[in-house]
Amino acid sequence: MVIVGGGVTGCSIAYHLAHLGWTDVVLLEQHRLTAGTTWHAAGLITSAGMTDETALFFSRYSRDLYARLEAETGHSTGFRPVGHLSLATNRERQDALRREAAWMHGFGVEDTEISASELAAMWPLARTDDVLSAFYVADEGRADPVGVATSLAKGARQLGVVVIEGVAATGVLTRGRRVSAVLTEAGPIETEVVVNAAGMWARQFGALASSRRRSLRARRRSWPSTCMASRPTWIASSRSAASTTCR
Repeated sequence: MVIVGGGVTGCSIAYHLAHLGWTDVVLLEQHRLTAGTTWHAAGLITSAGMTDETALFFSRYSRDLYARLEAETGHSTGFRPVGHLSLATNRERQDALRREAAWMHGFGVEDTEISASELAAMWPLARTDDVLSAFYVADEGRADPVGVATSLAKGARQLGVVVIEGVAATGVLTRGRRVSAVLTEAGPIETEVVVNAAGMWARQFGALASSRRRSLRARRRSWPSTCMASRPTWIASSRSAASTTCR
């Protein structure tokens, strides 16, 4: 197998396949691992907004994996379980967060409703005069996206996966309707399976591979961040649907 793209997705695929026993894998990255969009991801590790079992499972599984991965690979993921807060400033938002918390409790996630005064004690910098209540998950937080991807790649390497950096994939060879090789700047790599984990470049690589399946277009998001000397940094969305992770 050849995995094209050395971001957190490609590294995770390589790591998990290796743990499943599939180690005849090449992870191919055109620059350096995490050099695409992974390095500037927000790194939030939270189950907030996960309203189906699959999304919640992956959120909690990721949280547990990043907490223990350093012990396996020797490389830190930067995971810090500093807690996650979701704020309600109107009744509709409060009702929605209460439903979400009740649903998550059924899967063992302790999403606890706290008062505005408890929020103020926990987060002294917050303006709480318009807050009806907040919802707190104590064991979630944030991780370093570069650290996560690098640790996953190291774990994959330890199990036999080959990681190649600085070599771009330039196309895919096929025989009939089957893949036979991935073309690269350094020559072809014979394989029967290709995984397109190229992130922002997935669409372009799909076109090089003459894929009939369309890759999704990337959507941009911004994360406002405020830093104060000797104070925590907070990442927050709008107050009407604020979801905040302290780091």
